[in-house]
Amino acid sequence: MKIVMALRQFAPWEALAAAHAAGEDIPPVRYMPSENLPFFPEFLPACIELWNTMFRVDFFTCRAELQRIARATLDDVAGGIVLLRGEVLRHLPEGDFRLFFLDDDDWFAPDACARLACAGDEDVSVFPLFRLDAPPFTFVRQHLAASPVIGRALPCTYRYQTNNYGLHKRLTTPVMLDMLADHINASNTADRIGLRDAYHEVILSATNKTPVSVSVLMRIVKEGEQYRRHVELFVAAVRALEVPADAAWLAAPIAQTAALFERALMKR
Repeated sequence: MKIVMALRQFAPWEALAAAHAAGEDIPPVRYMPSENLPFFPEFLPACIELWNTMFRVDFFTCRAELQRIARATLDDVAGGIVLLRGEVLRHLPEGDFRLFFLDDDDWFAPDACARLACAGDEDVSVFPLFRLDAPPFTFVRQHLAASPVIGRALPCTYRYQTNNYGLHKRLTTPVMLDMLADHINASNTADRIGLRDAYHEVILSATNKTPVSVSVLMRIVKEGEQYRRHVELFVAAVRALEVPADAAWLAAPIAQTAALFERALMKR
């Protein structure tokens, strides 16, 4: 079985980092999403400005590095196909596949296609999801298991989390993809139209809640200089994480992420 990994949004972080380094003014239209997303803060530019005054590595460089780390994991997926959201319908493969939506800092296991062998004829195949956070944890469906559990096990907050739901090829129509691309909308849609799920106890992906993730960074406006403490705790939690042998593929991107934020914390 093949796996299609569809990037919801793909900001040109490397070009933005270069523009910032050159002293250019960067208008928000260059990085804000083109469509309204649930809970996305309109005051993100103010958050970015604060980050850039407080840390040695600027926001755009952090995001560019996280994007490179993530893309390396996607490129390592044997039999994987990486597409931008707008390219999906034009480049779907022949034969059996499952489609996963993801963000540009998400990771997938190099043997994700082999892990997908457990998927059946269900509309949506759902998996536990490792989240790099402070502290790190694994999303699992309530009363069900995951193999392995990395960090703590916590119940899913939505029917589908950010990248842990794979769509059967029959759902890859224009209308269905529009409804299922965002995990919150997808969860509501599945409830409304009665999609059939199956949960499989194997981890094939990870999501990042780093200090420059939008849903985390928005706290910087309220916390100010105290936000440095959050970054310190994030680095400490990531460095202390014990990765089990059957999730060894996570070790390299975890170490690279920790090193990035250690640099950000260095004195100027």
